Amino acid sequence: MLITTHRDFFNNKVVVVTGAASGIGQALATQFAQCGAKLALCDFDQQGLMDVAASLEQTFPRTSIFKQVLDVADSSSWERFLYQVNQQFSAIHIVINNAGIEGSAKPCWATDEATLKRTIDVNFYGMTHGSRLSLPYLAKQEWAALVNVSSIFGLIGVPNAADYCASKFAIRGYTEALRAELCQILPHIQVHLVHPGGINTRITRHAHSQAFKDKFLKTSPVDMANTIIKGIYANKPRIVFGHQSRYAHWGSRLLSLNWLTRLASRDMRSLNMDEDYRLDHSGLTIPPNRPSDK
Repeated sequence: MLITTHRDFFNNKVVVVTGAASGIGQALATQFAQCGAKLALCDFDQQGLMDVAASLEQTFPRTSIFKQVLDVADSSSWERFLYQVNQQFSAIHIVINNAGIEGSAKPCWATDEATLKRTIDVNFYGMTHGSRLSLPYLAKQEWAALVNVSSIFGLIGVPNAADYCASKFAIRGYTEALRAELCQILPHIQVHLVHPGGINTRITRHAHSQAFKDKFLKTSPVDMANTIIKGIYANKPRIVFGHQSRYAHWGSRLLSLNWLTRLASRDMRSLNMDEDYRLDHSGLTIPPNRPSDK
């Protein structure tokens, strides 16, 4: 449970949460509602978003909730969403860029271009749109916070997640650079970089990635949400929490890349994904015919 000072601090704060229809986003919405915050929730999953909002309205009838279906990869939709939130509540204090998708859950040579692009569009550009476009609203407050959710896969690269790792490493770089920029001109905007470990969410949608979920996704989204909220309250710039998060965090700082590669490969080898690691895989085979000119 959050202590009273947390509840008092976040009471009446306007909090934007992306990816609010499930997992960490849903847990964040619930915990902030307990604190008396005003919620602006969005997700690509319309039915899931409506269900979460309805549940919150029933459990916390005094909580003000604005909800909207949003593809975070679309900057124009972001602009309209933030404008409408500000019109509704006359302020935006906290923006949490939480929305993300799994990626292909396959090695890079087995990942098609469309999947790679969609992963980067949602995970990385969704975060950049939310960060950049929210700054004018956050700048107007006496206190504000921007929270970007990366992953422990933004600390170390692992097999079968090249597209996902790329997006999460990019979030880390962007957020660290943005933090350095804002401290010069808008120091009242706190910037937080979150690296969740294995959180038990619905992000693993592919049938072939269920073994990964069973082995690694152990931590409750509620525990992750509470850790994020406490980190915001304490102005903790980097928030690392969840199953195997310490292993990844300290490993990325202390171990050589050779050792990290060996350890990551060993952990993933047990997931029985040999089909994508055949030497005659199409992604590792030179095409028999000359590519057509376009």
